[in-house]
Amino acid sequence: MSLLFTHPLLLAALAGLGVPVLIHLLLKQKSPRLRFSTVRFFHKQEPQASAKRRLRKLLLLLLRLLVFALLVLAFARPYLPWPSTRSPNARRRQVILVLDRSASLQARDGAGSRWLQAKQVAAEILAGLGESDRAALVICGTPSRVAAGLGSPSVVAQLVAELTPGFGSSELAAGLREATRVAATGESAAETSIAVISDFQKSSSLNLDGVSLPARVEVKLHPTGDRFAPNVAVADLQLERTGAAVPQVTLVNYGDDPLNAAAVELAVDGKSIPVSALRLAPGEATNLPLTLPSLPPGWHAVEARIAGRDALSLDDVRHGALLVPERTRVWLVEGRPGRRSFEEQTFFLSAALDPAFGTTNASVSRFSLEKIRPDELARRIVTPATHQRPEVILLPAQSALDPNLSRPLGEWVRGGGGLLLWVGEETNPNRFNLDFAGLAPVVLRTPESTPEIAGWHLGEVEKTNPFFAPFRRSDENRLALAGFTRRYAVTPGSDVRIEARFADGSPFLVSRPVGRGQVLLANTTADTAWSDWPKRKSFVPWLHQTVLCLAGHEGHGSDGATAPVDDWDLGLAAAHTTFQLTSPNGGSVAVVTDAQGRLKWEPEQPGIYRIRDAAGREVRWVAVNVPAPESELTAVKPGDIQRQLARAEAGGDDLVGGGLFKDSRNQRELWRVVLSCALGLLLVETVFATRSYP
Repeated sequence: MSLLFTHPLLLAALAGLGVPVLIHLLLKQKSPRLRFSTVRFFHKQEPQASAKRRLRKLLLLLLRLLVFALLVLAFARPYLPWPSTRSPNARRRQVILVLDRSASLQARDGAGSRWLQAKQVAAEILAGLGESDRAALVICGTPSRVAAGLGSPSVVAQLVAELTPGFGSSELAAGLREATRVAATGESAAETSIAVISDFQKSSSLNLDGVSLPARVEVKLHPTGDRFAPNVAVADLQLERTGAAVPQVTLVNYGDDPLNAAAVELAVDGKSIPVSALRLAPGEATNLPLTLPSLPPGWHAVEARIAGRDALSLDDVRHGALLVPERTRVWLVEGRPGRRSFEEQTFFLSAALDPAFGTTNASVSRFSLEKIRPDELARRIVTPATHQRPEVILLPAQSALDPNLSRPLGEWVRGGGGLLLWVGEETNPNRFNLDFAGLAPVVLRTPESTPEIAGWHLGEVEKTNPFFAPFRRSDENRLALAGFTRRYAVTPGSDVRIEARFADGSPFLVSRPVGRGQVLLANTTADTAWSDWPKRKSFVPWLHQTVLCLAGHEGHGSDGATAPVDDWDLGLAAAHTTFQLTSPNGGSVAVVTDAQGRLKWEPEQPGIYRIRDAAGREVRWVAVNVPAPESELTAVKPGDIQRQLARAEAGGDDLVGGGLFKDSRNQRELWRVVLSCALGLLLVETVFATRSYP
């Protein structure tokens, strides 16, 4: 075993050994001549004292030469390499594998499957360990977790062989934190390293500078796959109409080459619907509007696909779950029949609930509307056929109502109906209070007018109010823009709830439960006679939500969750309830919600998951998709990642005691020993040089 040096060029500094010799010669002093009366005593002592002084000076010179030589050797970093065949006394190795299991590892490029490459690299690392070495496995996914602590490499190798790729995203920083915790449980005298096996996607390589790694632990990076890989992805699938947004699919070309005439296909409940062929320039994203067919009430599975070959086929399809609810039956009581449509009391109501109402166009509204006259209401409301009875009645201000209406209308509300009342010029307060006694949540007094040009405005609404659910986000609080010029002074009943007030505190929206039904009064007109609210954008979502609340409907929209999903909220009413979860491959498992009604579950694969209650009724469908960031396959250079990694400062163990004699990598370090000897000799030289001799 030969002695080697990390910095052999520094050995040239040994030529400086002549410097102490020169200093020694320059400081050599001659004995002064002194006059004494007699020198007989000096002649006897001089030979003996001179011999001692010469010996002392020679020893001091040798010490200085040795200290200088040792300092030069220490800076040259001498070491003894381990032999190729490790001895039984060689240091034990500890290797912690951090294996990326994100969806991007399922991509294929020039070297084949990235996942197979990653498993092969892990197998080779484990095969290079001895029987006395130890290994651990950290799976980097959502979330990152320790699959196996430090133990036998053969056990870890078996786990790696059985491991399958995931469908979610990953964060290498989280995986490194788990690996650091595992390293802290290992032997401090062992040679510890962390092997990161990943494609080092940009999205997975964020926040690495926030991980503090031990100074003694080496991090080795093992990239898999090409740094650049062409990929076209279905990045998003929007199935519902929300405001100005229409159903659409979002496509992104992450490659450097244009995509020519790519075929996009939509499948609804397994039936294919061609969309179009499109071109995508490199790095371009586009939205394609979708025309969904007329669908019956219930849940429906929707898929958007793009044909073509690219690196990652997993994101060529995106799943969506769409609920088409039963259409809510609504009666509009029209007191001005025969006039032009825009002059009718219910014009703005029908236009908000179903823009196609009264035309030959196919309706896509979730409301089934019917206009009836006030004199028909008492007769029609007692119709025995359940499918013909309304769920909600919208009743604008009327100058006169059938005196026989009160009883059947009250029975209908108590049976579960929802009634929305408006006031206006046609309202006679005395007649109103008499006709709706026991139903109306307020007693009308006198009409009021405002001298303000802008009129009254609505005050702040509670975000938990179900009638104003579309306005729970702070950036959607557009209710205060509407202006009201007239209203009624009212006296609320004792069993009512004021849902909204004007800014000055006067009641605007008041509700009252009646049996299994509910009555709601809006202190304004249903048209624009007393306010400009029906012309405001906030009117449509409010009216939709209000009608659904009065009907007792609690519909769900489409779900487009990304995999893996571990927090599916079914509501507080579903707390501590057992549900049956059916996966896309047909497998079924029983799951239980927590105290907040949430399901904790990691999906096995993308697709539609069906949730059923104990009675077998479908509660919800959830669409699980590959996270959109996984489609960007561009990798970060390993060198850039190494520069981001932060090291913790060396502790006392690395500075004194056993730390001075620790080995690193595959070599026995000697520079610490040499430096310690130099410091010790320097201390001896200082004491020896300052000591007085006769």
